Amino acid sequence: MKQLTIIILLIISISLSAQEASETQYAAYLKASKALWEKSVNEAEEAYGKESFERAIALYGLLNNTMANQDEETFDQYKKETVDLLEQLIEDNEEWGEPCAVLSSVYGLIMAYSPMKGMYLGMKSSGLMDDAMKLQSESPLVQKLYAGSKLYTPEMWGGDAEKAAKAFQKSLSLFGEVEKANNWIYLDTMMGLAMAYKKIGEETKALNTLEKAVELEPQYFWAKAELEKMGKS
Repeated sequence: MKQLTIIILLIISISLSAQEASETQYAAYLKASKALWEKSVNEAEEAYGKESFERAIALYGLLNNTMANQDEETFDQYKKETVDLLEQLIEDNEEWGEPCAVLSSVYGLIMAYSPMKGMYLGMKSSGLMDDAMKLQSESPLVQKLYAGSKLYTPEMWGGDAEKAAKAFQKSLSLFGEVEKANNWIYLDTMMGLAMAYKKIGEETKALNTLEKAVELEPQYFWAKAELEKMGKS
């Protein structure tokens, strides 16, 4: 009985740690906070382990956050660790598409900071995303990251805003009701869809998507800022 009690307490502790890690990521995204993203990395390690995909997602969120103010110093600090972890996950799980999609997106961030690296990272990033779509096209995360690659890649290198909009739409449809709650990736997907609509001239759809995002999360200042840019307060 004592051993069973210990196991139950351990399970509860792990569950609470996982919830805490998720909540910290959500707050980090909303506040664009480097400190909170770093905290989320530590919490993900505590809840899931140092070599876990959940920790890789937290690291990816931290890297992505640096783009807001071009914090290349922080990006370089965590870049290799993130790439190494994702490469190991891919090596250990050859039929798992999500780590491939995340690593493809990390390469995209590296190229954003250092465009000349596109000469050799571009093909690697594209190949990884192709692998992700072949392995796990019904993953909302894979569809979201595929859409992002299509939205932000120049047309001459395969970018396509219309394909991006369709993939963002599919990603949103694949999220379960529980997964939508306090999920920064879901919010970011809504923002991506709005930006894709805006790029292809679908202003009304872009506005509607942004308004839905703010309705879902009233503290979503990025969506509010975009609405203001488009003449809506």
